[in-house]
Amino acid sequence: MIGKYVEEKRKKMERERKIKTAKNVATGTIIGTTLGAIAGLLFAPKSGKEMREDITIKSKEVADNLKDTMGEKIEEAKDFKNKVTLDLKEKKEKIENKTELVSKELEEGISEIGEVIEDTVEDIKKDIE
Repeated sequence: MIGKYVEEKRKKMERERKIKTAKNVATGTIIGTTLGAIAGLLFAPKSGKEMREDITIKSKEVADNLKDTMGEKIEEAKDFKNKVTLDLKEKKEKIENKTELVSKELEEGISEIGEVIEDTVEDIKKDIE
């Protein structure tokens, strides 16, 4: 019981660590892309009109990259959620099966004890007679 609790806590911490890592990767990607685009634009020797066009193009590229990255991270999170849900369902089924098995074994044990008691009572009755 305690081992199961510890295992669940460990898995929860692992999930939280993976989510935090995914957020950090997304944030780093966004910041890196944005800074790279800005630096490229600032150091490029172009006219104002060309610079504005480049800024517009780079802004669209950054937005597209951001959408792609966030889409990938959302899909990864959904996949992870589905995996965890499936794992939990499997564990629930195992627990239910074990509970059912233990219940059956208890019933059989109680039945056997009852039979032994009945036999013992019969033996005692015979000895008394």
